[in-house]
Amino acid sequence: MPTFIQALAPYLPLSADVTALLVLLVAVPLFIAYTVRAMRGRGPAVRPIATYERLERLVNQAAESGRPLHVALGTGTLGEPDTAETLAGLTALDFVARRAAVWGQPVVASTGDGATLPAAQGLWREGLEEAGYPEQYGASALHFYGPAPLAYSAGASALGARREAAGTLLLGRFGVEGLWLSEAEAGAEQARLGGTAQPDAAALLATSLDDAVHGEEVFAAGAYLHRPSHLGSLATEDALRVLVVVAILGGVVLASLGWLG
Repeated sequence: MPTFIQALAPYLPLSADVTALLVLLVAVPLFIAYTVRAMRGRGPAVRPIATYERLERLVNQAAESGRPLHVALGTGTLGEPDTAETLAGLTALDFVARRAAVWGQPVVASTGDGATLPAAQGLWREGLEEAGYPEQYGASALHFYGPAPLAYSAGASALGARREAAGTLLLGRFGVEGLWLSEAEAGAEQARLGGTAQPDAAALLATSLDDAVHGEEVFAAGAYLHRPSHLGSLATEDALRVLVVVAILGGVVLASLGWLG
């Protein structure tokens, strides 16, 4: 055992390319296994997040009332550092759009990014096609209000009021203007859910929304709503964290015994 470790010592620490390859070789099988289990209804247990649980109930209530649910995707742009937040919002929109399509209900969404708009339109069209109602597709249900944060918030808030939305989901990249949009959407019968990964905006939204997510909870939307692959990815990340901790502890022990030189 010591001889084997000493033979590997010259190659430690590993180069970035070798490390990435090893992580990939470990992560891919784990991801496939966890995703398959999730597709069979045997996914890993996840802690409850009130925002996503309430969103599922809100979608059902919107269908019963015949009023749309407004999904505000924020001003995040695809292909930029805030892509992950934008994709989280699109994932939530996909969930809402598919449910609305099955029940023949309208959907309303807004974005401040021109590249996100066709992505949202594609999700809405796909949901209708899977539900068997492709003729109900209308691009006018999805709105683009420009990249300026204040302009977007003004347009999105007016949209929710004009369409008499049953509730609003703010999920994506929001700055401090998210508080304005959230407060503008306030109403006695209108629930407000969502959040953002931006620390300054997340703190403001937490004081205004009925239920809020922040940080990594934003990126877990798909795992909590409807995508087995996202649940598999979430489980894989947790498994990799455990492996990293074990590797660090093992390295400390081996170094303490003098086996790593």
